[in-house]
Amino acid sequence: MSSTFAGLYAAATGLYASQAAMAVATNNISNANTDGYSRKTITQSAIGPAAVYISSASTGSGTEVTSVSRERDTLIDTQYWDENSVATAWETKSSNLGELEDVLADISSDDGFDSMMSEFSSALEDVSTDPDSTDARTCLQQAGEGVCDYLNSMATSLSDIRAGLNEDVAMTVSEINSYSEQIAALNQQIQQVQVAGTDASDLEDQRDLLIDKLSALINVEVTTTSAGQSATGEEVTTLVISIDGGTLVNGSNYRTLECNEVVDATSVQNGMYEVVWSDTQSAVTPESGQLGALLELRDGTGEYGEYKGVVYYINQLDEYARTLAEAFNEGTASYSGHADGYDSDGDTGICFFSYDGVDSATLEKNSGGYNAITAANISLSYEVQTDVANIAASSSADTTETDNNENVLALIDLCDSDEVFGDCSLAEYLTSMTATLGTAASYATTQSERHDEILCSVNTRRSAVSSVSTSEETTNLVLYQEAFAASSKAISMWQEVYETMLDMVNG
Repeated sequence: MSSTFAGLYAAATGLYASQAAMAVATNNISNANTDGYSRKTITQSAIGPAAVYISSASTGSGTEVTSVSRERDTLIDTQYWDENSVATAWETKSSNLGELEDVLADISSDDGFDSMMSEFSSALEDVSTDPDSTDARTCLQQAGEGVCDYLNSMATSLSDIRAGLNEDVAMTVSEINSYSEQIAALNQQIQQVQVAGTDASDLEDQRDLLIDKLSALINVEVTTTSAGQSATGEEVTTLVISIDGGTLVNGSNYRTLECNEVVDATSVQNGMYEVVWSDTQSAVTPESGQLGALLELRDGTGEYGEYKGVVYYINQLDEYARTLAEAFNEGTASYSGHADGYDSDGDTGICFFSYDGVDSATLEKNSGGYNAITAANISLSYEVQTDVANIAASSSADTTETDNNENVLALIDLCDSDEVFGDCSLAEYLTSMTATLGTAASYATTQSERHDEILCSVNTRRSAVSSVSTSEETTNLVLYQEAFAASSKAISMWQEVYETMLDMVNG
């Protein structure tokens, strides 16, 4: 037969279970708008009759709350972290390429580089019309300085963008270190709570929210490993987070990254930060995330399949300045250059363009020759800077031929010639460079939008599992309240039964 007080006990367990369920539903509703919060659910199970009372007429002993768990899907979380890294990488590229595009788009604007080159061509035409005119030569000198100054300014702008990306790398590394430290601390707290046999779901929510933020900065691989047993005999696990094939966080232990400034005057990386593990000093090369995108944008040369980052466009601009100077000075297969002509004194071998204002002899004696010229240092030669009479307009050493303009005419034709870059003119080369950037920026924007949509889809599926529906929780709250009221009524009923039984016994 059943225990005398089995009914009262069963009703009491129902009361406690309903009370716990109402508390969980209320907590869910309170945290409906809490960032990173996962919906909690209660698990109940029936309590069988005690062994001593088991018979064909035995009934159960009520219900018990076996666990309160948070609703998460590990597979969807992993998909979210992977896609978050990719989406953030494309977003970073899209925004930074847009800034780069703004700089180079000025090339074809009304007051941009095309305008400068147009003024330079007009000044050459003026000298060809009146080769002996000091005013015309002075205008050509000033137009040449304008071309150099503009290239110098563009090079500075690109260098500033790269320096900004370099600082962003350092800030991102600092954020990664901060998140890894916080995740390790939460791992330790969660393990301690679970070993004690209590609920750590709120701490786990905080940890997952940090992993969300970390995955935006660098691609992560998250796994679990055993960390012992709880007081109730259940297995306790902890998280391991890896990046670039190395362990970043393992339980309560974590590693850090650091930025080492490269000091090598011969390298394009001079002054840039190299990201390395603090303990081993081995390089870290993330595939995606904000850090991966920043490194590609900062250092990509476009060579051997590399991404076309700022260095690529700096190199393209340097090539333009170098080719402009060499072609204008030395000429091409079909056209003579400035150094082939003669100045007002009948002297020849004078360069029009140089670097840092050095003279023609220094330019030619430089071990790298024209390789020493970049967009950042291109200038007029010392001779042309100091005296416009040194502009070589004539094709003859005879100083009496004051109307000789043959060399200037050759220079005008040279500027429009496809021979300068082998297959395109000076103007076409820059147009091609800006078109390449425009295509890259457009592609990055398209990819950013595409992966944002994918990330949104994954997050929607994740929210369907983890987020709180206030209408659903309100419905649950009403159901649990009714169950609580029913258990209370059952207790009152059993109280009357026992009072009646006691009265009968005592009577």
